[in-house]
Amino acid sequence: MDGAETPEESLDDLGRELRERVGNEMRQEAELIEQDAATVELRRRRLTDVAIELVSRGDIVTVIAGDRSLRGPLTYARGDIASLDTAVGRVDIHLPAGVALRIDERSTAGGTTPRKGSDTLRARLLELELGGTDIEAWVPSHGIEVRGAIVAVGKDHVLIRDRDDSEWALLLYDIAWVRGI
Repeated sequence: MDGAETPEESLDDLGRELRERVGNEMRQEAELIEQDAATVELRRRRLTDVAIELVSRGDIVTVIAGDRSLRGPLTYARGDIASLDTAVGRVDIHLPAGVALRIDERSTAGGTTPRKGSDTLRARLLELELGGTDIEAWVPSHGIEVRGAIVAVGKDHVLIRDRDDSEWALLLYDIAWVRGI
């Protein structure tokens, strides 16, 4: 033979080329569909869902509210509250209070398993009140930090008596975070 392709070989090559082209197009389309589905899923999430994911992964995050920030791993998230382990201890973050979460380090070791706990800031404040624990509350909308004993937790506010015996009424919605002191 002189090396020329036979009609059968030409058809085999053409068939192979068509199969590869169709296969590549189907693969690309499947990848686009998968990306679209992932985007739709991201659009359905709430900040609480993001926080729960960060807890399960064990990532190091910075929580920012106003001109203050806290850094550490999230160790709990449920409802409108998340807990952050910081250098000063546990801080309970009120997610709807205009906080921003920045993921600083992705964990390779994994996070913590879900545990029982409060699902609202109000419930967490009631726990602290019943335990007789003084608190520190950061209210970025007013640029104030209030420290003292919880006098009472109302439906939409908390009353705190500070060291100077002044009583503060703080709207729960405005409190970015609290910690027991």
